[in-house]
Amino acid sequence: MADVRSGAVAHDATMTNENFRRPTPWMQIVGTFYVLQFVMMAVVRAPIRMFGPSGTLSKAAAGDTLARFVVDTWTIFGLEVLAVGVVLLIATRRGELAVGAIWTVLAIEVGRGLIADSYMIARGINVAGYLVWIVIHSTVIVSGLLALRASRRVPVAAPQPVIARSSP
Repeated sequence: MADVRSGAVAHDATMTNENFRRPTPWMQIVGTFYVLQFVMMAVVRAPIRMFGPSGTLSKAAAGDTLARFVVDTWTIFGLEVLAVGVVLLIATRRGELAVGAIWTVLAIEVGRGLIADSYMIARGINVAGYLVWIVIHSTVIVSGLLALRASRRVPVAAPQPVIARSSP
């Protein structure tokens, strides 16, 4: 008969994080970058200054509803980016969140990054600016995939049942 002593048979290794190296530096760098993007979007208003029609901020300050809509949209977008950055920073201490948070960021970088910026380039909007962002998105994606690869779970040997010895 198998010995059922506590600890004789280990539980599924996928339930723990002891055999998983979290890609903490990547999450810290990208999480901080996302928080800084929020500041640039919602406080400094850099994207509106760089990519928006000239005079948008002054028109918004004067009460123009369309200009105000642009400012509000970038603020909400900035809050989304802030939320993603905060989750990445939290995931540096909560291993169970790490892989999901990274895959979420990679999906955002492809969709809201590469695809969206390619769309803007195709429309002829500030091509140089969006090309810079495509390089940034690509760097985040490649480095994120490398971080995931480096942090893969190490194989754990299957637990062996302990056989009780019978008395002679």
